[in-house]
Amino acid sequence: MKTLYLFIALSMILDSAITNAQQQQFIPDNKYESIVKPGSKLGWIEFKKGTTYKGDNIFNQAPDLLNMSGDDALSIFKTNTDLAGNKHYKYAQYYKGIRVEGVEQYAHERNGELHLINGDFVEGLNMDINPLITPEQSVKTTLAAFPAKKYMWQDSIAEANFKLKKNDPDATLYPTPELLIVKRNAREESIANNYTLAYRMYVFAKIPQIAKYVYIDAVTGELIRTRELEYNCNSTSYETTYNGTRTVYTDFRTEECDISGDDVTKYFSINDCNAGTEIRSYYSASYDAFDYGEDYLKCSDDNIWYTSGSTKMVMTSLWAVAQAFKYFDVTYGHESFDGSSGLIDIFNNKTYFTDDDDEPYCGNANYTNIIDNLSFGAGSDCETGTLDDYNPLDIVGHEYTHGIVEYAHFDALDYSEESGALNESFADIFGEMVEHYIEGGEMTWLHGEDMTTGPNRSFINPNDVNDPDTYFGSYWASLDGDDNGGVHTNSSVQNHMFYLLSEGGSGTNDNGIEYYVDGIGWNAARSIAWQAMMEYLDGSDGYIIARNAWIQSAIDLYGSCSQEVISVGQAWQAVGVTEFTAFDRASICGSFVSIGYADATYGIENSTLVFDDFLLDCTTTIYTTASVTFESGYYIQLNPGFTALSGATLTAWIDPCEVSDYDPDEVRLADTENYSEEEFSPSINTRFNLYPSPADNYITIDLYLENPTDVVISIFDIAGNKVSEKLYQSTIINGNSSIASDTKQLSNGMYIAVVQMDGISWQEKFIVQH
Repeated sequence: MKTLYLFIALSMILDSAITNAQQQQFIPDNKYESIVKPGSKLGWIEFKKGTTYKGDNIFNQAPDLLNMSGDDALSIFKTNTDLAGNKHYKYAQYYKGIRVEGVEQYAHERNGELHLINGDFVEGLNMDINPLITPEQSVKTTLAAFPAKKYMWQDSIAEANFKLKKNDPDATLYPTPELLIVKRNAREESIANNYTLAYRMYVFAKIPQIAKYVYIDAVTGELIRTRELEYNCNSTSYETTYNGTRTVYTDFRTEECDISGDDVTKYFSINDCNAGTEIRSYYSASYDAFDYGEDYLKCSDDNIWYTSGSTKMVMTSLWAVAQAFKYFDVTYGHESFDGSSGLIDIFNNKTYFTDDDDEPYCGNANYTNIIDNLSFGAGSDCETGTLDDYNPLDIVGHEYTHGIVEYAHFDALDYSEESGALNESFADIFGEMVEHYIEGGEMTWLHGEDMTTGPNRSFINPNDVNDPDTYFGSYWASLDGDDNGGVHTNSSVQNHMFYLLSEGGSGTNDNGIEYYVDGIGWNAARSIAWQAMMEYLDGSDGYIIARNAWIQSAIDLYGSCSQEVISVGQAWQAVGVTEFTAFDRASICGSFVSIGYADATYGIENSTLVFDDFLLDCTTTIYTTASVTFESGYYIQLNPGFTALSGATLTAWIDPCEVSDYDPDEVRLADTENYSEEEFSPSINTRFNLYPSPADNYITIDLYLENPTDVVISIFDIAGNKVSEKLYQSTIINGNSSIASDTKQLSNGMYIAVVQMDGISWQEKFIVQH
């Protein structure tokens, strides 16, 4: 790793000064200051080396890290040891013994020491956990809301297969209510007032096609909301991938074959070669056939199979799913969807419907959660065994990955908005990996490229197919729009990041930022992707958290400040995803008379505010008495108006690792003429903190006031237009204070909050997402 230093005057800033400048207040009384790293905050807390806390007991040892009450509990539901030997403990939140849906914490140990906890926690829950309606009443309400001609539990074969998959003779597809604490609206913020007691149950139907979680208020009996359980990867005109003559494993047994309904002893479209995991490939009767809704295995007397029509599709899918199974088993030691074997059912010639249930179509593929089915349509012509069947290797690997994601956490990446886009992206990434694992050669970096109409997604240039390559950039789909908030469109941002991380590249993104990414190869990139997907991301996590997860995963596998870590930071920078500002650039203005420190993951300029355009007209002066450090991950630009007087000390250095800082400090800007060195040394970040981001109805700014003073909070859009400003007069008490700023009237997008007080200006980027 190369580090560039630029020295002006005679001396360097002491390391201790930099350390002090980077400290950020974590707990008001600093109880954990000796063990928690500066810059930690709720949701992402790093520990210094030598801590005695353990990952399997941290929340019993230190519950006030998360402000837990006596009614709160965090319980381990999964423990994993990754490829580097690091341990990861996954906790679910409970309140008075009832699980809080979608809220998880993770504790990570490296070399036997706890080094990080991250995740979500809902503080301040206060509710009665005794339901006023019975589980039976909740089921009655659910079935009345979703009537069907044929439910899945009414299909004896489907019901029997479900018992086999769950290895439980009592398992059933009949709705089974689970009492949980859930959000009334999945898009609301994770605060106590937005949660209620509810029954959650699944409902599956064959006619019409239904696969949903249904939430019934356990007090009022009202239907609160639903959640889709089918991950449909919609597209048009896919062409089957023909991989030449391949070995397909079948099973010789006595089973019911085809439409006859008779038990025969033959070779069946079943792969039973992996201990504990059986892959069964069915043909589903066409929508216009008299036996529509029935599913059949294919069979052969002599293991010589027809090479056309429905048999061709059934056998191609059987082979392709077996290759996906093999890839994840060989590469990660992960069998089936849940990592510990299980029955996999494939349904070929699947018929799909439009919302009004009267227009069937065949151009689709999907994974169905809970019942663990993979389904593939016959394409635009609805003819099996033709060149647009929906079972090429990358699509099969994509759907298979959805199943793995679903079992990685209690509540997997929710299939909507940004979390749904990440879910789709991981499926795209590992779909490409499965395809390359089998076919070899050069990576195509195209998804569904064997379709008759060409690829539907591009890793290299997403704009070619009207997908975004920059976070909130061109072609970004509305989070309030169709396709569950644009999951199949906005997924391309992480796809493009993965391509740049693997292959490297340079250019200018939609924010006008020039970037350069050192590629680390797809092998290292996929390892980081797997770690982030399996160990760090769940629930409603979006792109900002994803960046943190990828960086931390790279640190886990390759070490802090390795080239892999640096490249991950570069790649996320290239697609416009950062922690605290749209462009990761910092501006420096004003006078420095004592100690000053400024850092940015991308670049520093002496100019005005950090908006689309930098105005190079500000004056920056470093006086003789000052010792100032500028640190950047990419560049430092000293424009006209910058002066360092004789005798001043300026250290300006480019640290490539800075680009992968996942909780970077803001720039400390001030007219310091009225401050002594002792007063100015602490970071300005010890005085300010903004959350949440993304925000819905409001943001909260925590600040520390040494004396009562006026505080002005201004909010700007990304074009630099002021959208609000409010004066909080000196009636605000000294000490720790919190100010809430209304964001209900703001449109979804990026904004910058600017706080001015005591001659100090502080700014932080945040996102509004209603």
